[in-house]
Amino acid sequence: MPSKIKRTQCFQQYPKFPWCIPYREKYIFPQVYRQYIITIHSKTAKSHAKNIGAALKLLLQHMGIDKLIFLGDSTIPWLFRCDKHDYYNAVQEAFAYLKANKVSKSFNGGLMVETAEVAEFAKHLFWLTRTNGIVQYVYGMDEHQKIMLRACHHGNIHFDTLDETTYKLFHRVLSSTGLHLLDGDVCY
Repeated sequence: MPSKIKRTQCFQQYPKFPWCIPYREKYIFPQVYRQYIITIHSKTAKSHAKNIGAALKLLLQHMGIDKLIFLGDSTIPWLFRCDKHDYYNAVQEAFAYLKANKVSKSFNGGLMVETAEVAEFAKHLFWLTRTNGIVQYVYGMDEHQKIMLRACHHGNIHFDTLDETTYKLFHRVLSSTGLHLLDGDVCY
């Protein structure tokens, strides 16, 4: 079960998290060592949501990462759009998952997710991101602030290593996860 962290506390503990103030055109982003776009082959969006989460869990386990903290880059609450009734069933299930984990309509802080639970969380984040169920970019970061990731609308993971040691570890374990790198900087 994800545990909640107040937004201010999250930034105090994990200052490398990106954040933005769009109306002031102010964007803060950490120094990144290398950036990648990773994905997995899937036949349908439904299977992709499941497969990408399972592969991400495996990647984190191989990298020795016990948990990720997820935080939006703006102060918009996680459930900002949950009252719309025309979402797909998978999106409604994602909102229900957040509510079941005690995320309130006003909560805009971080969610700490154990690696054992990442596949389930990632499945719901996939649908929220893909359908604009959440407004902000949601970033995931490990407790030691060595990796940062973000799910995109295409169902890929934008994965950043923040130092050389983590970069080398990432390359050493990636092939054992089913994930593969997309060529270039373009997502599809």
